[in-house]
Amino acid sequence: MKLSLVRPSVRRGLPFLFAIAIMLMATSCSTVQVRTEKGALSRESLKSAKILKNLGRHENSSIAKGCERCIQLLRDAKRQEIFGVRENAAAGYLKAAVEAKHLMESGGAIPGSVEEEKLIDLHNHSLARFAEIWSNDPRRLKPGPYRFEYRGEVFEIRQSPNSDYDSHYFDRAVATASIKGKGVADKHRAGFGASLVGIREQKPERAAELSRFPERGLYVPVSLTIDRIETIEDRQIVSVSLFNPVQRESVRVGDKTYPLAADFSAPMEMTLKGRNEVIWGLEGFFDAKDRIEKSGIYLTEPYDPARIPVILTHGLISVPIIWRDIIPEFMSEPDIAKRYQFMVFTYPSSFPIPESAQLFRHELKALRETYDPEGNDPLSRNIVAMGHSMGGVLTHLLVADIGDRLWNEIADVPLEKLAVPEEARAEIRDQVYFEPDKAVRRAVFLSTPHGGAELATLSAADVVSRLARFPADVLVTTLSTTVDVLDPNSGQKASGLKVDISKRTTSVQSLRPDSPVSVALMSSPFQPGVKYHSIIGDRGKGDTPDSSDGVVDYWSSHVDGAESELVVPTGHTTYTHPNAVDDLKRILRLHAGL
Repeated sequence: MKLSLVRPSVRRGLPFLFAIAIMLMATSCSTVQVRTEKGALSRESLKSAKILKNLGRHENSSIAKGCERCIQLLRDAKRQEIFGVRENAAAGYLKAAVEAKHLMESGGAIPGSVEEEKLIDLHNHSLARFAEIWSNDPRRLKPGPYRFEYRGEVFEIRQSPNSDYDSHYFDRAVATASIKGKGVADKHRAGFGASLVGIREQKPERAAELSRFPERGLYVPVSLTIDRIETIEDRQIVSVSLFNPVQRESVRVGDKTYPLAADFSAPMEMTLKGRNEVIWGLEGFFDAKDRIEKSGIYLTEPYDPARIPVILTHGLISVPIIWRDIIPEFMSEPDIAKRYQFMVFTYPSSFPIPESAQLFRHELKALRETYDPEGNDPLSRNIVAMGHSMGGVLTHLLVADIGDRLWNEIADVPLEKLAVPEEARAEIRDQVYFEPDKAVRRAVFLSTPHGGAELATLSAADVVSRLARFPADVLVTTLSTTVDVLDPNSGQKASGLKVDISKRTTSVQSLRPDSPVSVALMSSPFQPGVKYHSIIGDRGKGDTPDSSDGVVDYWSSHVDGAESELVVPTGHTTYTHPNAVDDLKRILRLHAGL
């Protein structure tokens, strides 16, 4: 017998009309917009140099004279760019950065003064523009040395042994100062160094390496610094480092220590450029057939065997873009970023919950087979899982001891006695009988309907469900009160089921309070030793426990035994509230023993 889900014939216009209705209800723009402002770096470098030169008390100082040289260098470098002589332009920007670093090391600028601030700006912007040109120089991808000549002066670039990344690792770099983004909260660290977005693109030869990264490739914050400058024979040797600012906080310049400059939002902006939260979420719900191909656990930076994974899971009619502010927020906190690495789980949100939970378990298994086959890393021993709304239900299913409770809500006969082919029986068993994931040691639930949501009982929910498009081979097992298993001979419901299979079912019906998933989950204990927390919305009415976040009632979001429960005055999007974000950081610090 082939298990199947019949796809209804639906007019193509209906999903579009529903999407328009949702978008009209949206209270704010949810599209991530990004543009790169050409000329911003050279303009800002010149501006800083001119301010320094014109400061009255430094008219005859070494800083003023040095800045006069930098002005000439920057103007000439800009001309070289216009004429297309990019190697000369790169050398000019590099020389300006070197000059500014010498001035910093000379100690002429008073710490915390305007002079010091502008010297740092001059250095950072000049070095960042050099980095952009250098990253697009094909010679960088060949064996060195890499040499640039400027008016008879030769510069040789060498990678410092202190560098976190090999100079060949990134295909290109974009200076964050030239990125103008909208749709992601600004999280950056002012300091010394060229703040960049390092980009490693998806290519056929990297299919295996980058299979766990977004389709656009790997975008991460990078900080470029000049570690050492020395003259050997007829050239200046400039040693540079590509640092990971998530793991490094500071850099030495002469006898002083400065924060390492970084932008934690820009990589997220570039990864999500052009993405609209509402449209993307609707596509994931209505066209599950397409979304399943792109489902899985995705990393936001290269895998680290030493750091604790935090896996974030979105909810119904949603996508990982909801975490666009939270992940940079976490990464900008040094004590958190040094101990955690952040991953997202995405799935077709119209899939019935048991389907998505099964996918989640399989993805975790595959992730470990790729990165931790020996089982020695935190990935196999110490995970923090966070989920919003239905994503919280999937998170709960990772740590719940379900036993036979789910199957007992579906059928009144043992699975072994169900009159279905063995292939179907094995698939059902995989979806309804499973062990909690032993590696998940802490779970955080945000606006999670553990006991279901009354909205899922409305007739409109059934209409919406009928619009979803599933792959033809999807096996739907447990929904409102259904298992889509047909008797191979009669085509009727197999005997022994407690369910009615006459209605189309999706995740929406899975969220009914009387669904097998909701009933089984509320009666299942947590696996021993796991700690869990709840963050619940109250829409600002302050009437908890009779409250609701507008989608989920308090009684459904509340779970007994939680290590902490925070009620915030907001609607269903609790993850956007500052109090909730602060609590998430508190929980991560608690888990890390900070």
